[in-house]
Amino acid sequence: MKNSKWIGLAAVAGFVLSTGSAFGQDNGVFKGKVVFKGNADNYKRTLLDTNRDPNCKKSKARIGSYDVILNTKTDPITIRNVIVHVKDGLGDRTFPVPNEKVILTQVGCEYEPHVMALMEGQILQVLNGDETNHNIHFQPQKNEAYNFTQPRKDTEVGRELKLVAEPTPFKVKCDVHPWMGAYIGVFKHPFFAVTGDDGTFEIKGLPPGKYSIVAWHESFGEQKMDVEIASGAAVEKDFTFEPK
Repeated sequence: MKNSKWIGLAAVAGFVLSTGSAFGQDNGVFKGKVVFKGNADNYKRTLLDTNRDPNCKKSKARIGSYDVILNTKTDPITIRNVIVHVKDGLGDRTFPVPNEKVILTQVGCEYEPHVMALMEGQILQVLNGDETNHNIHFQPQKNEAYNFTQPRKDTEVGRELKLVAEPTPFKVKCDVHPWMGAYIGVFKHPFFAVTGDDGTFEIKGLPPGKYSIVAWHESFGEQKMDVEIASGAAVEKDFTFEPK
């Protein structure tokens, strides 16, 4: 179990998550970065109080806030944990659902990854890697509002769920540890990505056509862009969030 858990984590956390394999040689790529324009000092991460559960404090002494994480070492400054996805333009096309499971785990009383995306019907496996109980509480618009307790690590394989597409990403929280939160985007197609440490994204395998593409962030909201993908072309454009 342990080996499969960490292999799954490597597939979805700590870097830009790109999806959408090439469905034809004439398909293209849309890529870029999500830029922050403003005073980064207003969005410094704060230290969260984890004293409620001594097991959390023992596991990880410091946990930073997740609502805004800026990559201040990049020029320009970029934003992590932004879901970039095709909103419109695919028509009635359908796409195969990946066989790979997507993993949401609880480690050090944090969700890993904090923001994730998957296709409708793809298996989401929820795991507990901590020496304490967690409560997983989904707050979706269309999916079942799952609310279940997960015992400490190695006591069960983990809950496996199949989700339907949502209009916007929804929040997952832990009722036991109120600082814990994550967001899940569920789409009917594989054309989405989540920005990672460098704030970049890449969506591969887009059929030629005109698309409306959205960048979503839990604190900054949405940005929309119209893009045309020519046969076999790679289009590079950036989204910019400028909070007031």
